Amino acid sequence: MIDSHIPGLAPRHIRFAVGYACTCIWAVVLLSSAAFNAPQAPYTVATSMLPGLVACLSSIFLFKRFPSISGRTPFVMLAGALVCAGTFMCTHPAPAHIAALHVSGLILSGFFAITLIMAWFDTFARLNPRAIIVLAGCAVSIAAFACWGILSCPREVASLITSALPLLSVALLPGKPEGDLQQSMSGRTLREVLSAAVPLRTLLGLSITFFIVRSIAALAPEFEKFSAAVSPVSLVVPLCITAFFIGSALLAKRHLDPSILYKILLAGFAGVVFLLASSVGITSSLVFYAIIVCEVMTWTMLSLWAKKTPVVPHVVFAVGWVAECMGNALGQMAAPLLAAQGSAFFALAIVLIILGVGFAFSEGQLVLDVDLEENDTRRFSAAEDSEKDDPDEVTTADETPEETTNGFMGHFAAQYDISPREQDVLALWIAGRGMRYIENELFISESTVKSHLRSIYRKCNVHNRDEIISLYQTKSQEAE
Repeated sequence: MIDSHIPGLAPRHIRFAVGYACTCIWAVVLLSSAAFNAPQAPYTVATSMLPGLVACLSSIFLFKRFPSISGRTPFVMLAGALVCAGTFMCTHPAPAHIAALHVSGLILSGFFAITLIMAWFDTFARLNPRAIIVLAGCAVSIAAFACWGILSCPREVASLITSALPLLSVALLPGKPEGDLQQSMSGRTLREVLSAAVPLRTLLGLSITFFIVRSIAALAPEFEKFSAAVSPVSLVVPLCITAFFIGSALLAKRHLDPSILYKILLAGFAGVVFLLASSVGITSSLVFYAIIVCEVMTWTMLSLWAKKTPVVPHVVFAVGWVAECMGNALGQMAAPLLAAQGSAFFALAIVLIILGVGFAFSEGQLVLDVDLEENDTRRFSAAEDSEKDDPDEVTTADETPEETTNGFMGHFAAQYDISPREQDVLALWIAGRGMRYIENELFISESTVKSHLRSIYRKCNVHNRDEIISLYQTKSQEAE
């Protein structure tokens, strides 16, 4: 399933898909299957998600103190072990029949699972856009097949496998990477960080999506009999979804808007819900595939957004997960109220899905340049290296970009159709500022800086910093 010709993606990266799929399998089996949760099933989602919500809110409100979680660190390995222990406590028949141990296991595993998931999110945020989409697509099939296999096993065996998933996920994590995606946010307010993390419209769309999926899951009549109700033939569905992800990554040439993926998948889901609700009814296989696909699509959207925002990846994930948590909680609570409505509820579900598709995921919010990423990295890294080698080229701390550009920037920008935000980047770039300085000064991500510079170079028909400085100086002298 891994194409070695995709830039930035190698066969060894399949472990990333497997490692992330392990977290999906753990969540779907533990939270979405009644096999492990009776008689506490109505409270399982809330009991497990509440500690995770506390962990996410802590990382958001304490963003100035909360460390970046990157790679297989001792803290992440400890978190994986605690998730394993908590999962065993709440799934294995021996300890789970004691209510106190069952609830304690849900709380323990729910709280520390967030740390493990954040570590994987940080790993994915370092990949290029195509690789993120391909690996996430592969995770769909891996998770679907594994869920079907695990839930077909006796409860004791399924419990042991589910408990081992966090340990396998930790083992597949790469070591702590060189460099840190942690941005300088010490001077930023919580409001600035939240506004830059994930657009409010997208968060609303995520909440609507998971509200509907969780409500349908609670209403599916044979959901607790998943292994008996799902035919192996139906597993062709996740394979088709994987092919859709991989095809989308391969077909995108220069620009990629992943919100389009979300629209297509949700529109397809709405159509399937309508057809099944009006014919054979909602099946457990539909519910499981919907949960897995929504989880993976949300992961993909947030991972790609983390490349575009200056906010650290774990905060981006935390904000998105809070929206998902709200949707799940509301869906679980609303399900009993909607159970008596029958077809009216499914009509409402379709309307809400269409609302989420049309309102929350508008084009243009998350457009990424996917070609030439490796060339850009080498080009801009070389520029920064030359900047270090020639410190005279860099402005002093007391010299402002306005002084360096001699007040000519407005005329230059008008002549070459450079946008106001591109002007900000250009002023700092030709003043000799480095990539990291521009990121922190303008509170934008590295990929956004590169995107602005590519646009500026294209408009001015230049190829590097020296050429843009030379062009600017020439035009400035001509104007004098």
